[in-house]
Amino acid sequence: MFRRTAVAAAALCLAAACTAPGADEERTIYVATGQDVSGNDLYLNLIQEWNAAQGPDGYRAYLVVLPGSADQQYAEMVRDVQSGDPEYDVINIDNQFTAMFAEAGWIREIGPGWAEAAGVAPDGDSDSVLTQVFQEKPSQSVTYRNRVYAVPFTADVGMLYYRRDLVGQEPLTAGRSLSGILAELAEATEDADVEHLYIGQFARYEGFTVNTMEIVAGEGGSLVLPGEQRLADIHRNSVEYQALNLIAEGFADGTFHPASLEGTEEETYVRFLSGEAVAMRNWPIWYRRLLIASTEQDSGHAPEYTVEALPGALLGGQSLALSSGSTNEEAALDLIGFLTGARQQQVLYYCGGYAPTRQDVYVDKLSPEDAARLCAGYGVTGEDAWHAEAGHFLDTVRLAVDDAQVRPVTPYYSQFSEELSTGLHPLFASAQRGAVPLDTDRLEQIRTAADNALYGR
Repeated sequence: MFRRTAVAAAALCLAAACTAPGADEERTIYVATGQDVSGNDLYLNLIQEWNAAQGPDGYRAYLVVLPGSADQQYAEMVRDVQSGDPEYDVINIDNQFTAMFAEAGWIREIGPGWAEAAGVAPDGDSDSVLTQVFQEKPSQSVTYRNRVYAVPFTADVGMLYYRRDLVGQEPLTAGRSLSGILAELAEATEDADVEHLYIGQFARYEGFTVNTMEIVAGEGGSLVLPGEQRLADIHRNSVEYQALNLIAEGFADGTFHPASLEGTEEETYVRFLSGEAVAMRNWPIWYRRLLIASTEQDSGHAPEYTVEALPGALLGGQSLALSSGSTNEEAALDLIGFLTGARQQQVLYYCGGYAPTRQDVYVDKLSPEDAARLCAGYGVTGEDAWHAEAGHFLDTVRLAVDDAQVRPVTPYYSQFSEELSTGLHPLFASAQRGAVPLDTDRLEQIRTAADNALYGR
């Protein structure tokens, strides 16, 4: 059955520079993903590489880049799997949605069949094979009810970026809560011409939930109690209340950049690069972009940047899942195995800044010269500043991923996140206009709604 409209097929063909789909629909694999933010078309290049290895009569994979924010991409994936005639065979899914897709039967349990293409001997069940290859936390994030439903593709974890030329050379985050870090930043930059200390992502999308939970955890609390799958009580003397009020006070006094309330990852990065804040919370991929951009600045005193693990950081990342509607399971699993192979993970990291999920990539580092040669093969050149730091940065990312919190594993995560952002965002916006401290009665209402959402109530 021809599953796509002519318009969609034409768009896919244009994106992949390929023969028009439809000639052999039964040997076609569609991969749905969000935007490749590396700027180097690495997703597309790797898929074309797999296509070339299939021979003239083999399967062909096509990349479908979903537009919009992470929430909008998630909504499109849900629409597709609920349609009764799914278009996508492989979906690059944000890890926090794995449980929902698995519970609904929208993605299949991943057997060990992908392992051979990933360079692993498939000599066990999918769980044991997975943990042989990938880091523990990303492996946990794709496991639901003791079954594996996706293969870790890229890792993400909250990182703290800051201006080393303003703050100094000593590590900033070691043993400190976020409030302690902010105090240190304030003291170090007292005479600097920078209006705001901190910028993050507090727009009403998934980034809001992540940033809020990280700050609470960084202050020693936990919005969702570990092992209990319920929200913590929030009263005026609780750590959780104090952390939420820290955010509110940050917006009230200008410590937090006001644009954070409407900012996504890229918008935050642009403002930080332009010097509007001393420190920024963001994902690892932005370090590469930051180093490259900073070398292109021609001011007399170029800013110096550094990055450390953010206290209380949450695990992010994306994984490749097999749609239950796919009729090409064997070939799709082979493609998943290829895309999560060691060399492909090196390409994604050294040529795009995507944090690896495989243990061996963190161990078998490339020299700056080898990284440059690898990336030149993909048309990526002129990134010497990044390649000089990439090996050291791997150590920082590995430790951050190992220490990261995994978001609540529940089929109702999206409802929980929506309740949290819908409830808290207006309070932080009001705090910007002076409404602090936060009202405990309103916080209790939000807590109850988010707690119910965790269970789908």
